[in-house]
Amino acid sequence: MTPLPELAERSHFLIENARFMTLATHGPEGAWASTVNYVPLRQPLRLLWYSMRQARHSRNIEADPQVSGSVYLTGLPGLGLDGAQFTATARPVGPDELQELSDWYYERNFPDESVRRQWLLPPGEFRDEGPRRFYLLEVHRWWLLDIDRWLADKKDQRVAVPLDVLAGRPIARSDGPAGAR
Repeated sequence: MTPLPELAERSHFLIENARFMTLATHGPEGAWASTVNYVPLRQPLRLLWYSMRQARHSRNIEADPQVSGSVYLTGLPGLGLDGAQFTATARPVGPDELQELSDWYYERNFPDESVRRQWLLPPGEFRDEGPRRFYLLEVHRWWLLDIDRWLADKKDQRVAVPLDVLAGRPIARSDGPAGAR
């Protein structure tokens, strides 16, 4: 079995570098999966993104905040890929958190200020009756692809990674929102 420190390092690498997750939701129209661009926050492990309020996954989160998802990367050394799956609870970001979390999202996603300005949407897009919302999901369980098992017998399995080894990893930025590091 893969040692916990290695599972933690692989998880940290995925969390920080995958940048896109497949988000699975369920609502009145049934199950749905969407790909969204996220940035991570820690303590506890959370993923932040924005979407249109009327997108099916956004409506599903309003109806049922329990979600699941996956992140993955290809083109890696060794097996060539790595991935994780998770379960979580998602919610819209409230007005009292909006400025801090939207700043964090844009700064993490677009470190180059000139690129950030090109992508930056007006704050009104995310407030009141605006068409978009930021969403925050808190991860409850996290699993990695069991690469050792795959290499040994080609059985596609997952291995659970305790959240406490994922929550406290420092993020390079020192000025992130409370709990980001």
